[in-house]
Amino acid sequence: MSYQVLALKYRSQTFQDVIGQTQVTTTLSNAIASGRVAHAMLFTGPRGTGKTTIARILAKAMNCEKGTSPTPCNRCRSCRSITSGSAPDVFEIDGASNNSVDQVRDLRDNVAYMPASSPYKIYIIDEVHMLSNAAFNALLKTLEEPPDHVLFIFATTESHKIPVTILSRCQRHDLGRIPLPLIAGHLGDLCAREGFFLAQESIDLIAAEADGSMRDGLSLLDRIISSSPEKEISHNAILQNLGIVDKLVIFDIATAVFQANGADVIALVSRIHDQGHDLKKFYSDVIVHFRNMAVVKISGKNSTAADILDQDREKMRTMVEPLSQTHLIQLLDILLKEEATVKFSSHTKSALEMVLLKLVLIRPGFDIDEMVQKLDQIAQKIDISSGEDTPAAPSSAAGN
Repeated sequence: MSYQVLALKYRSQTFQDVIGQTQVTTTLSNAIASGRVAHAMLFTGPRGTGKTTIARILAKAMNCEKGTSPTPCNRCRSCRSITSGSAPDVFEIDGASNNSVDQVRDLRDNVAYMPASSPYKIYIIDEVHMLSNAAFNALLKTLEEPPDHVLFIFATTESHKIPVTILSRCQRHDLGRIPLPLIAGHLGDLCAREGFFLAQESIDLIAAEADGSMRDGLSLLDRIISSSPEKEISHNAILQNLGIVDKLVIFDIATAVFQANGADVIALVSRIHDQGHDLKKFYSDVIVHFRNMAVVKISGKNSTAADILDQDREKMRTMVEPLSQTHLIQLLDILLKEEATVKFSSHTKSALEMVLLKLVLIRPGFDIDEMVQKLDQIAQKIDISSGEDTPAAPSSAAGN
């Protein structure tokens, strides 16, 4: 099969190409340049954020025939074989399917042999948390004092499942979720390189659905491009292809709730249901939307706690400006408490309508701080007026 999916075709080949993980790539580049590379490293973070990609780049940087350098040449035999996954001295191991103690003992025995043609023998173990406890124990001593020609690189999405004895022997690097604007920018660049035209709102939509994972974003983009014979793909076609509710509908839901317009809420839910969208997924999107509005209200429009586009952030700021923090938190609290109702109901549409109509019936509450302040002012006025009305006590000397 000659076709390569976008995630493989455009996989980063140098540290400079890695998107959104500057804190890790800069540290590794400096460590390589100064000759202070740890013999065991752990890359941990959400799926699709670049753990295995960075591990491969590190392997190329250490084994490049041009010499160890933060920037591998990607042209020599060693670099090309690592890129293709056929390097004799770089072993990529799936921790999920090679998790027994016997397999780790074989690995431990092979560590002693010198590399075939490279400076280092490098073991990349993906999803290392899947190893059994016995396998971890068999690896302890080798991991603590490996031969000088061996480098271990572990990758995992669940570092909390790795024994502390293993963690203490590794240099840990935490990869974070990739911000939405960076994913959108990269997807836009790839569309241009592939000769496809997508509107910016479509690219932003795909980036939002990726949820911080570049690989997920590339997979979604690949699906959209493969589904269309045209070079220009409409926004509606993308919505239908991915089964996503347009974010404008969620903004309309929020507006109907704030305006206490129950009829609009029911109409919007019916429209989403008639279009065949997953109502449970839609409810999850509504929760995220109200959460982001609460964050914008509490932390301000410049807060990075809400991973949304600038135009959406500004629109939310305008919507929540007349509302109190208390009211928004009340709405979000109801949505979270009723999540199980929608999730497990056999009448999902009715359950969703009921929860959203509950939000409509919530009236903006009186802010507690403002209430306390007003009560203090009233108490002060009462004290002042009481002091003025009370007559002065007669002097005891007056009667003498």
